[in-house]
Amino acid sequence: MPLSNPSFPANSSVKTLLNGLFDYAGLFPPASLALNDAVDEYLAHRQEADDWMLGPFVMTSGHWDSLLDKAERLSADSPLPVQLLPPPAREMTDIESVLSAALEEAEEYVRRFEGRVFIVGFEWKLPADALLEASTAVLAISRIESVFEESPFSDRPRYLEIVRDEAFLRQLPIYFLALGAQQKRDRVRAKIRCGGMKESDFPTTGELAAFLYAALRTGYPFKATAGLHHPVRHFNEGQGVAMHGFLNVFFAVTIGRCMDLDTSAIEDILADTDPSHFSFTDRGIEWNGLTASTTEFIRDRRQLALSIGSCSFDEPRHDLHKLGWLSH
Repeated sequence: MPLSNPSFPANSSVKTLLNGLFDYAGLFPPASLALNDAVDEYLAHRQEADDWMLGPFVMTSGHWDSLLDKAERLSADSPLPVQLLPPPAREMTDIESVLSAALEEAEEYVRRFEGRVFIVGFEWKLPADALLEASTAVLAISRIESVFEESPFSDRPRYLEIVRDEAFLRQLPIYFLALGAQQKRDRVRAKIRCGGMKESDFPTTGELAAFLYAALRTGYPFKATAGLHHPVRHFNEGQGVAMHGFLNVFFAVTIGRCMDLDTSAIEDILADTDPSHFSFTDRGIEWNGLTASTTEFIRDRRQLALSIGSCSFDEPRHDLHKLGWLSH
């Protein structure tokens, strides 16, 4: 059920967390809306008083034609902000051809929308062979950057997703080393997928803790997506899997950095299923006696833990109302 009344954060630290937090991914599972429905829902959310929590509209390159059919619903006075997912390259040798074609296509479609659509950023999955070793990882990202630099989208951020497979923990240091080798970390960013439609799509708390620890140590900005519909970690009976909570993730980042926590302590925060252990105060945030100031929380929301992708804008708000962190 949509929320018709405006939501008021309990204090400034709640506002810090939620400001622009939710990139709208209604096209993706489990919502899996048709594009017409997803666009209608997104536009409706933009008319709500809670739109300050809403990020861009997430879609793939394969949705361009369907979106063009909705062009009359869009306005150049308030263009649709799109976060675009170009098709992935199967291997490193395909990077230039696949990505160049996708960016050229995006440029053409944006032109056809005549100011009614604006691409705010990109998300792209790294090829499977890109992270075999440090040298190939640096080369892969350099190739990606060369394509972007020659396109009209050179100033747009790009989130490069690490594939989580059996080599994930071994490849994490290579991944962040290669990202750190880039000069433009305000544009080249990390991405971690936290769920999906089957149990194997969900990283363990240990795997997610390892990713966050590496991001903290390198100071590298990232986005988390999928499986983060709810604030606090919980077991989803329908899917039969424990789902990560976005509150766990963002508390783990700032408290982990401020308290210089190791991966084991970060994992403890990620694994916590008790909402009463998470507190927002006028001074900042607290988890089980460990604290961080609102100033530090603001810093990390702007520079480190940037956003999450969610196929629902209503579910997380309903949960936050139930927990008392938002009120009407």
